[in-house]
Amino acid sequence: MRLRYFIIAVLGGWVFASASQAQTIVIDAGHGGEDDGYYSWTGHPEDELVLRIATYLESQLSDIAGLDVQMTRSGEGGPSDETRLAIANAAGADLLLSIHADVATERAAARGLIVYTVSDLSRRRVLARTQELGFAPDAATASRALDERLEREAIFIDVLQVQMPGNVPLVVDNGRGGLFDILMDANTPSFFLEFPYLSNSPATVPPTLTDDQIAVIDAVAAAIRAHYSAGGMGGGTGSGSNGL
Repeated sequence: MRLRYFIIAVLGGWVFASASQAQTIVIDAGHGGEDDGYYSWTGHPEDELVLRIATYLESQLSDIAGLDVQMTRSGEGGPSDETRLAIANAAGADLLLSIHADVATERAAARGLIVYTVSDLSRRRVLARTQELGFAPDAATASRALDERLEREAIFIDVLQVQMPGNVPLVVDNGRGGLFDILMDANTPSFFLEFPYLSNSPATVPPTLTDDQIAVIDAVAAAIRAHYSAGGMGGGTGSGSNGL
């Protein structure tokens, strides 16, 4: 386990000591490689759909001047969680979005976006990892950085809620966020996004995006655009000024 942390910290470039001013978003298409994720009712693996979602989201952000959008994977391969985190940490990312596709039992009526975040419920675990990974020199600095990270995440959620279509549910869950290493070990504001809905994907190869999925992706892109334009990510925790 300590070797795993060491890899993340070394590849991450000890972001606490860096001072990059670049505005960077890292989009992580979940699963890939030997990890297919869940399967749709029509037999499509989750990793294919989330790559389509991530690629479409990247395209929606490509015209924002001064914003660097990086992907953790762009094909069928599946980098390890350590590599995904190292990419985000090395980039000094201002925002990390891990993209997934949920499965609904009642698929005909399923719509909406679920957003998982870390919270004060995970505070002791996050702070311990922060210091072990070398992102903060002491407990007090780590605690201040986590407070800023949580504040920035809350601001982005507020912006996202404004951008979501009125008929599309948005569920924010900051209790289960502690289950996801990509949130717990990140050195930046980070979200685990469950897009709608793998179980509604049509029987095409590769799976095409549904109107509901596109509407949610567009809302996320609009939130990023608004957040970026308002300076919500500027000088953020991922840029190294605060260490988380």
